[in-house]
Amino acid sequence: MASFAERFDRLADELSPFCLGIDPAPASLKAAGLTDDVAGLRRFCEGLIKAAGGLTAVVKPQMAFFERFGPDGLRELQRAADLARERGLLVLLDGKRGDIGSTCRGYADAFFGPKSPYRADAVTANAYLGFAALEPLTKAAADNGGAVFVVVLSSNPEGAALQNARGEGGRTVAEALAAEMAEFNAHAGAPVAGAVMGATLAAAVLDPVVAALDGALMLTPGIGAQGATFADLEGTMAAARRRVIPTASRSALAAGFTDNALRTSVAKAAAEARAFRAAHSEARQGR
Repeated sequence: MASFAERFDRLADELSPFCLGIDPAPASLKAAGLTDDVAGLRRFCEGLIKAAGGLTAVVKPQMAFFERFGPDGLRELQRAADLARERGLLVLLDGKRGDIGSTCRGYADAFFGPKSPYRADAVTANAYLGFAALEPLTKAAADNGGAVFVVVLSSNPEGAALQNARGEGGRTVAEALAAEMAEFNAHAGAPVAGAVMGATLAAAVLDPVVAALDGALMLTPGIGAQGATFADLEGTMAAARRRVIPTASRSALAAGFTDNALRTSVAKAAAEARAFRAAHSEARQGR
């Protein structure tokens, strides 16, 4: 089975590396003119997935906004994942799970196992219990051609003190985690472990961590509503551009929720992401 990285690389070159977030929060459903219930949830997912098909590589459903509807919401998540695959999109489930032992194996079965209702192509995870504790999840991803994107540097201000804390040898927590992930990928023979890296962060913060990741894919949320732009990525991640998966969600709704408006919004973001990936500029030192 081709790895997630290989499948993403092909779709990113053919279409665009852009990742469309599917975040059916109450405010987003309201902005779309939809009811805050399962019916509205279904219409929201259908509209965004239809808009993304044939334009971009990945969609990223935020699991929390499905889980708030209970079992019915999880059934809609499964339906959305199936619909996305039918349209040729990779499905990255954003749940940021993380635990140890049998609990982590439970997550692995839920996302990647043979009985998984979601059959995810990739998931997000937290590594506060240690990156090695995610082994059941990363192994299941590797065995099924998937990927696990671990939060390494987030853009929320609450995370900075922990992620930038320095330990022995002067490395930050984020740098040490990135190095451990790079070592795992080297042994796996594929970039199974990817990183979540906030697009709003400055180059001085990102540079040493990008270097430590040593070829891992990077999911970069924060484009659009959170304030980051593709010009920002050009200033911070130009040398690693082919490993970047730019993602946005709320900005896709800015022009309205009609088919034409959604398609136009996604097409614009996809074109900007494609231009970023394809651009040739002088590589910055240290990344």
